Amino acid sequence: MKHIKVIAMILMCFASTCAYAGEDTIRISTSYKTLLSTPDQTGMLDQIVKEAFRRIGIKSRIVFTPNERSLVAVNDGMFDAEINRVAGMEKKFPNLIQVPEANMVMHFVSFATKDISITDWESLRSLKVGIVRGWKILEQNTQGFPYVTRVMNADQLFLMLHKGRIDVALFSKILGYEWISNLDCDHVQHLEPPLASRGMFLYLHKNHQQLAIPVAEALREMKRDGTYDRIVQKTTGFLYGSSE
Repeated sequence: MKHIKVIAMILMCFASTCAYAGEDTIRISTSYKTLLSTPDQTGMLDQIVKEAFRRIGIKSRIVFTPNERSLVAVNDGMFDAEINRVAGMEKKFPNLIQVPEANMVMHFVSFATKDISITDWESLRSLKVGIVRGWKILEQNTQGFPYVTRVMNADQLFLMLHKGRIDVALFSKILGYEWISNLDCDHVQHLEPPLASRGMFLYLHKNHQQLAIPVAEALREMKRDGTYDRIVQKTTGFLYGSSE
């Protein structure tokens, strides 16, 4: 009987070790190819998220997935986490668990080549609006608008704006100015006020939900000790409006 108990205990320890080993490297899906997340994993969010996992003793790897497929892939368990989405995605994707501390605050704005008076989403209804497919907050708030053009990426979006095919391009402020800088479109500026400002969050597949609180605590610690601000400044400080 003693031998059976010893064997059972060994098997339980082995199972526990295997379960942790499955989490030893978390694969995080990103749909960005920008200063927020880069192919060499040195973008702002890459560094923030990887450092948060490092502080709880877990390695992480960032993997690119096209925007609309990224959430689906994580929800289906193909990846362990989604790098950066607005709150509430678990309502549509029930296998996702939101980490309860924001990665960043993202300002969603209208970009234009001329001064256009806007006040809110509804003030865009009569304009020719461009958005990138898969950006849920933009899709939801322009639903039913008569002149919405959906494109596959930011290159197409800002090229259409540059050529006058749309009146406004709806996008993230920080990422918009990165594209403006890359495309040498100095005549493009954002309009005030922002259409929305949202906290953006890491999401875990429910198989890793026990990591949500530790990762959140690690993010808070990074903000307290200055690590977070140093990463933001190093990766985005050269852009107009990046500190907002």
